[in-house]
Amino acid sequence: MLKKKMLSILVAFAMLGGMLAGCGNAGNQSGSGDEGNQSAEAETPEESKETEGQEEGTSEAGSQKKGQGYKIGFTDNYDGNTLHQQQEKYFEDLANEMKEDGIISEFYMTVANKDVATQVSQIQNFIMMGCDAIIIDPTSSSGLDGAIQEAKDAGVTVMIFNDGPVTSDQCYQLNVDCEYNFGYLTEWACEQLDYKGNVLLVRGIAGTSYDELAYKGAKDVLDQYEGMNVVGEVYGEWTSTVTQTEVTAILPTLPKVDLVVGQSGDAYGAAMAFESAGLDVPLITRGNRGEFLNWWMKAYEKNGYETISGVATPWFSAAALYLTVDILDGVEVPQFMYYPMDLITQDTLFDWEGISDSEVATTVHDLEWVRSELETQDEKENKPEMVK
Repeated sequence: MLKKKMLSILVAFAMLGGMLAGCGNAGNQSGSGDEGNQSAEAETPEESKETEGQEEGTSEAGSQKKGQGYKIGFTDNYDGNTLHQQQEKYFEDLANEMKEDGIISEFYMTVANKDVATQVSQIQNFIMMGCDAIIIDPTSSSGLDGAIQEAKDAGVTVMIFNDGPVTSDQCYQLNVDCEYNFGYLTEWACEQLDYKGNVLLVRGIAGTSYDELAYKGAKDVLDQYEGMNVVGEVYGEWTSTVTQTEVTAILPTLPKVDLVVGQSGDAYGAAMAFESAGLDVPLITRGNRGEFLNWWMKAYEKNGYETISGVATPWFSAAALYLTVDILDGVEVPQFMYYPMDLITQDTLFDWEGISDSEVATTVHDLEWVRSELETQDEKENKPEMVK
């Protein structure tokens, strides 16, 4: 019924937020790093080949090689929710570790705040600043193609992650298999309802590939069952506060809702909207946010409420940085990769007792995991159909 793909299901946690500038001001045109370290020339996907050279030493961040000292730019599309805040924290922590080890000489972090033109400008600034690589959580599936091409023409490696894919073929992409993940979770929810019920869809940020593919994955499953009736859609922007506002506004126009199919970061907001309206909270899936997990634990103890939660976790950003450095070092890396979903079930829910409301339950990995689980993937099998 659902297309099977290689997907590991794991779990663990962490957090932070805001527009960050790690070891260098994101708005500055020059960094404060060691200018004596030579930056290695970035390679494009087509040109990436194994390079020769002896390792000078090793660390948890990876093997330090002569000629490293890379400059890395990172632009996040948005940091208005805990997942993005936490992914910025993971990126900054690993980048600082790599800087101490001489693997990178400088890194810059910016936030586009959902604006495509702003992110294009940030990419162009990173190019002018002499970055060897740019890591992008994209604001658009196609709006960055020109800027990505500019980076490639300047010899800068580009890594897309999280909210892709993008339509450009001039970059590496570490995506979420949204169609499979959200199809899987929606199938599970339909089964709990015996394939009959009214469904409210909570989407993410309009225009992002993640939203479009997550929506498709859920909708394709719902469309298979005549008894599953979609009665409304709202955009929650992967944030509980926005979701609560939007769901509260639409609830008076809806019949009884049996299932809320969200994407990430919206589950708690949806639950609060129903509670505030004096309604029973329907089956709600997704998110791994501490605020929802804590609510779920209390609801289970009070009335036996059960559900499932899954999301690609914030450690995504650290994986993207590990991959980018390997590419700059000349390691052969697939152009298209998928990051696995972390899944929380009723059986594992109470493993998360004590999690902060502001945290996202997440599994933390290391470089060896990145090399064994991501760099070994089949890029042809993973290559997404480009968003139309």
